[in-house]
Amino acid sequence: MAKGLQPEDEDDGDDSEEDYSDDEEMQSPIDEVDPFIFFVETVKGLQATNPARFQNLMQTLDFSHQALANGVAQHAEQRKIEIEKEKLEKAAST
Repeated sequence: MAKGLQPEDEDDGDDSEEDYSDDEEMQSPIDEVDPFIFFVETVKGLQATNPARFQNLMQTLDFSHQALANGVAQHAEQRKIEIEKEKLEKAAST
């Protein structure tokens, strides 16, 4: 193997596991965003603002992908209910 392609024995510290922690104390604005709800709201926004483009997009989907999209929409509605319930429970406990 060429010298430049051999793994180095030295730890340069750039990608130490200590730098990456699963700290639940850390919060970011995106933590509050449910990806399913975001996706469905984006698609609904497209439908409202550009119905022709939305229709064209939906016509390109085969039956299995249309069923998948409907399943995502149903899951997003369930998530909305769950999130609202969680907020109410949290508010009641404080």
